[in-house]
Amino acid sequence: MTIKVIILDFDGVIVESNNIKHRAFAELFKEYPAYYNQIMEYHLAHNHIDRHAKFKHIIENILKQKYDKELAQRWAKKFSDLTRNNIIACPYIPGAKAFLEYFSGKYPLYLASATPLDELEIILRSRGLLHYFKKIYGAPVPKKKMFENVVNIENINPENIMFIGDSPEDYIVASDFGCNFIAVADVNIINGAIRFNNMFEAKTWLAEMESVIR
Repeated sequence: MTIKVIILDFDGVIVESNNIKHRAFAELFKEYPAYYNQIMEYHLAHNHIDRHAKFKHIIENILKQKYDKELAQRWAKKFSDLTRNNIIACPYIPGAKAFLEYFSGKYPLYLASATPLDELEIILRSRGLLHYFKKIYGAPVPKKKMFENVVNIENINPENIMFIGDSPEDYIVASDFGCNFIAVADVNIINGAIRFNNMFEAKTWLAEMESVIR
């Protein structure tokens, strides 16, 4: 294993923001009590899908309505209002800042998130994190396409990438693409993946691997 690039997810890997988004989704759709449980089940099972794609699915497949772009845009604005400042202010995943400071001087770092790119840029700029990353990617670009772009930019093979995520969906996309993967998660929700409880553990493991393979 020769790692030349590290790609990181954002929510749940760098910042403690997953629950902020879950609560915002619950707040957004509490006005639909007949569909609430179905909407939340869909949301929680599809963390890797960006909010606009979720809204389209909810309108067409759960509410059984013709897609209403204005309604989806209102939802998107309210969701942003409910989450942005909280994500800007929320704690880091333990060890995340130390990880960025250590590895940004050793590897090109990329960010791959399902958050819309414009929203992601605002949050990263407000938190003072933009300078750590060579490039950031956000919705609506699929993560597979993000990885393909990184491979082309760096002129590397998929196996030269280490992707750090926090969900089964992240593990699947990494496996399908052929890159390395480690998970940062509280519980072992990703069978077959190397898992760490926090980014301190991920940093220690990756630094030890680096000393072995270089």
